[in-house]
Amino acid sequence: GRMPANHAYYANNTVRGAIVAFAVFPDVSIGGFIEEYFEVMGKSHFCLIPVGTSSWTNHLYESFFAGCIPLILSDNFVLPFQGLIDWQSLSIRWPQSEVDFRLYAYIKELVDTKPSLIQEMKLRVDAAACWFDWYDFGTECSPYKGIMHDLEQRRKWMPDYLYPPDWGA
Repeated sequence: GRMPANHAYYANNTVRGAIVAFAVFPDVSIGGFIEEYFEVMGKSHFCLIPVGTSSWTNHLYESFFAGCIPLILSDNFVLPFQGLIDWQSLSIRWPQSEVDFRLYAYIKELVDTKPSLIQEMKLRVDAAACWFDWYDFGTECSPYKGIMHDLEQRRKWMPDYLYPPDWGA
């Protein structure tokens, strides 16, 4: 994966270094790029969404197509389509400064004691995957509709002086 050793940006990124420590635990797959990457994700309950080099990351979109619950490890990650997706019902957001054994213990307890909650969250992930499917034009949710919705919301919050009087007429 992307670590301080192979990408300068990550030199001060403590989250990715902390994640590597989870590799010793059973039923955890952490490491570099592997040929079975998507197969491993598809068999996982949770997919880690670590802080990246921008306010978004491909790992989030991959988690939807793999059907695993996004475990967001970025304090500044801007979640897309916030007015359309109930993120609290289908993902877990964990503070960057607390990526340690507590995170592993929390997730292990969820998996061991609340399998029905895990199943419900995974079903919600599957239902929301259409918001990220650029090839599906026939459903009620699509990234195109999500982008238009977000742009409309932004327009509502912009000051009137930013619009020419005849804009949108």
